[in-house]
Amino acid sequence: MLRSMYSSIGALRNFQTKLDVIGNNIANVNTYGFKKGRATFQEMMVQQLSGASGPAGGKGGVNGKQIGLGSMISTIDSIQTQGSLQTTARPLDLALSGDGYFAVASIADVTRVNVDSNTVYGDNRILGGAINNAVAMNYTRAGNFYMDNNGYIVNANGMYLIGETGEKSIPTDNMVNASNAALNAAENFFGEYRDFRNDTNKFLNLSQAFLEAQRTYEDAQKASVEAGGNDPQLNAAAVAAETARNRAANEFNDFHNNIYRDQITSFNAAGQSLNSDIDAFINATGEVVYQMLDPIVQQYNGTIPTATNANVNDLSKLVFYAQSVKEGLDKEYKTFENFVAKAEMIQLPTWSDSLSGSPGLIQIPPNARSYSISGDGKVVFIDQFGDLKVAGQVMLAKFPNSSGLERIGENLFQQSNNSGTMDKNGDGIQLSEMFRPGEDGAAAIISGTLEMSNVDLSEEFTEMITAQRGFQANTRIITTSDEILQELVNLKR
Repeated sequence: MLRSMYSSIGALRNFQTKLDVIGNNIANVNTYGFKKGRATFQEMMVQQLSGASGPAGGKGGVNGKQIGLGSMISTIDSIQTQGSLQTTARPLDLALSGDGYFAVASIADVTRVNVDSNTVYGDNRILGGAINNAVAMNYTRAGNFYMDNNGYIVNANGMYLIGETGEKSIPTDNMVNASNAALNAAENFFGEYRDFRNDTNKFLNLSQAFLEAQRTYEDAQKASVEAGGNDPQLNAAAVAAETARNRAANEFNDFHNNIYRDQITSFNAAGQSLNSDIDAFINATGEVVYQMLDPIVQQYNGTIPTATNANVNDLSKLVFYAQSVKEGLDKEYKTFENFVAKAEMIQLPTWSDSLSGSPGLIQIPPNARSYSISGDGKVVFIDQFGDLKVAGQVMLAKFPNSSGLERIGENLFQQSNNSGTMDKNGDGIQLSEMFRPGEDGAAAIISGTLEMSNVDLSEEFTEMITAQRGFQANTRIITTSDEILQELVNLKR
């Protein structure tokens, strides 16, 4: 009599567990990459009342008599079926279509991962030995990735995406020193350039003012002569124009003779000094940069007009020269900017258009113009010069029994004793033991989409109803057993 009561009590616990699993599934119906769970039951044990007997003595065989003693949880499965894909158009949202997991990790041994830190750059490689000796490996189907302040691709918890690194070159100390020397020289030259360009603008303005004053003077003089010198107003205008012309001529000649002519010489000398620094930079770094012209500014080889010998033709040539100097300075400044940009960039890491062949972290440089991730997991970007470079290769993990992976929360799985391992040789996880997306049965990557939860609400609600009814039916067994016990007690009355 009491067996039924205790069998039902055990069943109530089982249905509570099943409802816990269903509740977790429904709670994660909108969790990217979530894999639903499933609780299954099995008969716990039986009590043998009598054994089976075979045919004997002219009678047929008799089956055994057994009473079941309830149920127990058989499995709580992790259902690793494919979830639907949701389009997001965000390049770092990655969905897996097929079998496999993204490998994400936190750094366990900083001496084994050559990562950027502060102002020291690394090539992002995992140094020597197995990958899992350097980083704590976890696996996920949730592909909503981000970039940290150094450009490393990380998940929502800051774990690095593991794969094959791009070929990243780190500047040597000699290159950095040459760059710093070049930048110091450039800073000094820029001061000279700024001052000389301001003086060139003043030189152009004074020469134009001189030209306009000369034209006004010649026109006034011509009008006075044509009037025979008998018109007082025209005569006064000619005198005033001559005075203005003389003043403009004196200002121009004073600036040119006492300041600008010598500044051309000193500015050209500064440019040639910079050329020496550019030569040193080229020799130290191998970078080809344009050099300043020699000389940067040519001295004016025409007649320098004065108040006594000025004419419109000579002054027009002088203005054209001043304009040419200004335009030449603008062109030279572009050369100067190119040199400065190269000197600054030489202190930063550079990427090639190929992979390194080594495992490590995937990094997109912060100064990249754009980036993309292809279906085979290759991460490429356009650098600041417009060239296509390779940042790395996303690699996937696969397991013989993916349902045996252990959930650890935060959309992450870990390898368990029954999931199987990627480590085929017992020497730790190697890059060659990971899978390129789309190859050897591994999932393809679909950028700009995310894998949704594989929870089916209609199925979960149905399972919830059956669990509720099962729970309810077992409570009826308990109440019925209680009523029978009550009748037994009442027999004594």
